[in-house]
Amino acid sequence: MTTRRTVLKAMSVASAGVATAGSRAQAASADPTRIGLVVGNAAYAAAPLANPRHDAAAMGDLLASAGFDVDARFDTTRAELLAAVDSFAEAALRPATRLAVFYYAGHGAQLEWRNYLLPTDVTVRSAEELRRKCVDLGTVFERLAGSKHRHLIFILDACRDNPFASGYQPTQKGLSQFDAPAGTLIAFSTSPGRVAGDGVGRHGLYTQHLLLELSNRSARLEDALKRVRLSVRLGSNGRQVPWESTSLESDVFLFPDTARARTADELERELAADLTAWRQVRDARTQADWLQYLRHHPNGRFAEIAQARLATLPPAAEPAAAAAGTPDTSASSSLPTPMAAAARVFIEASDPGADTQVSAPRLNEAPRLVLDADSPLTVRLERDANPYSAGRFALGRRFSVGDRYEYRGSDELGNGLIASVQLDVTLVDPSRDRVEMNDGQWVFDLLGNRVRHPQLGENDVPQQLIPAELQVGRKWKAGWVRNDRRTGRQIIELDCHTEALEDIAVPAGTFQAFRIRGRGWKEPDGIALAWVHWVVPGLNVSVRVDILSRNRRGVVVTRERWELVRAAQQEHEQGCAPRPSGTPGTLVIGRSCAAPT
Repeated sequence: MTTRRTVLKAMSVASAGVATAGSRAQAASADPTRIGLVVGNAAYAAAPLANPRHDAAAMGDLLASAGFDVDARFDTTRAELLAAVDSFAEAALRPATRLAVFYYAGHGAQLEWRNYLLPTDVTVRSAEELRRKCVDLGTVFERLAGSKHRHLIFILDACRDNPFASGYQPTQKGLSQFDAPAGTLIAFSTSPGRVAGDGVGRHGLYTQHLLLELSNRSARLEDALKRVRLSVRLGSNGRQVPWESTSLESDVFLFPDTARARTADELERELAADLTAWRQVRDARTQADWLQYLRHHPNGRFAEIAQARLATLPPAAEPAAAAAGTPDTSASSSLPTPMAAAARVFIEASDPGADTQVSAPRLNEAPRLVLDADSPLTVRLERDANPYSAGRFALGRRFSVGDRYEYRGSDELGNGLIASVQLDVTLVDPSRDRVEMNDGQWVFDLLGNRVRHPQLGENDVPQQLIPAELQVGRKWKAGWVRNDRRTGRQIIELDCHTEALEDIAVPAGTFQAFRIRGRGWKEPDGIALAWVHWVVPGLNVSVRVDILSRNRRGVVVTRERWELVRAAQQEHEQGCAPRPSGTPGTLVIGRSCAAPT
C-alpha cells in the first residue's frame, strides 16, 4: 500500500552541548535546514527566576542532539533579545530552512491582546513602557507570515507570576491566546490568562515534562505536547494546563531518523491496539482509567472522547488518584446504572451521594430552541474581544428525549435529492455514553459521534469526528471499524483538523460555525475520504456535512451534502442557551460556553 503520511527524511546526528550566552551550539553534523533559538531569562532585578537558564540550556542541548543549528542566549538585554529574534526570523525565511524552533523561558506579559517577552534589563512602570521596552511576539509572527514550505515552532514557558514585582501590574495575567498562522505551532506553558510556576527543582514544571517527552526519538511533536499537557495538569493539581494552537499541515519529528512509512498491516495493528485499549476503559468510572488511556494514547482515536469524559470528573481529585496509583472509587456508587432501552426515559447523573434521578420524557414540553426552514434564524457566537483569536468553546450540548433533527441530503454529482431524514431522540443514557434516535435505529455518543447507522451498520466504537472542545487549530485522529451490512468489515482512518470559524448557510438558518475537516482512507477497498462538517457550540449536531470519496484511480465516487432543515432542542447546558441579540431573527451563543481553563 502506498504511504498515507509524509515524514521528514531520515538523518543521523551527533549530540553537542550548549555554549555560553550568545553563542551557537552546533552538532557535529548539524542540518542547516533545521534551526533553533533558545532564550533563558532569569536575572531580573525586580523578580528574578530560578530555572529559565537551566531550562533553556537543556532545551538547547536537546535540539543540538537532534541535529539543529542552535543559537543559545541567556539573560538578554532588550538589544540582545531583539538581535537574536531578528537573526532567527532571517534564518527561518531562508529558502533552505524547513524547520525552525524558538524556545523562550522567562517572564512574559500581555497588553491589549498582544504578548510581550521581557528582557532582563528593563524596568516597567506603565503600559506604555511595557509596549515600548519589551519585545512584541506578534511582530515576529507577522514577519514570518506567509512563509512557505517550512514549519515554525514556538514554545513559550513565559507565564510566571508577578513579572514586575511591586511595579506596574498588567490588568490581565499570563499571555493572550493567539491563533497560529499557517504552518506554525505555538505551545504555551499554561492556559491563556493563567500563570505558571517557576518550579522547585532544576527545571520548571512545564519544561521538565517537555524535555522528557521530546527526548522520545520516535514521538510526533504534537503527541509529545499532549503528554506534556496531561503530566503538567496532574503535577499542578489542575492549576496549570498547557495549551497549543497549531496550523501544521504535516507531522513534525524533532528526531526524524527513524520515521518511515507504515504498511497497511502496521496501520491495522495500530488501530487494533487502540481499539483494545479503548474497550478496556470505555465503561470506566475512575479518573485513573481515563488518564492511563490518554498517557499511552495521547493522539488515540478516542482521545477527544476520553478528554470529554475526564472533564466531567472533579479536577482536584485527578492528581491524587493518579499519584496514588489506585483507582478513585469514591463516586462510583453514585453513578447512574444503565436502564432498559424499553424504558425510553432521560437519565440524569446526580451529585455524589444523591440518588439517581430519572425524569419522564419531555416529548410534550415546548423546546427551548427551534430552528425551521420556514423561518430561518441567524445564530452567532458572542464576539470575542481578542482580535487575534477565534476563541475556545466547549460544546455546551445536552441531548434530551424529545429533541428532533431533520436533514436533507443531496447528491452533488448531479443526481439531486438523496433523502430527507428525521431523527427523534428516544433515549439518553449518560452512564453508557449512549444516545438513541428513532428507537435505536441510530445511535450516537454524548458528543454526537455516530455509533450506528440503519443502513451502514454498527461501528465498533464511536466515530470521533466531533472534538471535546471547539478551537481553531485543534487536531486529532478518528478511526473505527464499521461492520457494513452491504460490503462487510471496513476500517476508516481520518486525520481531523478544526480549520476555521466561519458563516455557513443551510435551510434552517445561517450559523457561525467551526469548520472541521477530516482526510483519510477506507480499507480494504482503498477509498480516499474527505469529510467536512460545521459544528456550532450549543447545538447537538452538525449543521452541514460534506462527504467526498475517490477510488484508487482518483475518480470521484461519491459527493454528498447533508444540511440541517429543522431542529428542536429541549435544553442546553447551563449558561449556553442562545439568547436574543437585539436584531430580529438572530440568536447569540454566549461566551459562558467557553471552555474552562
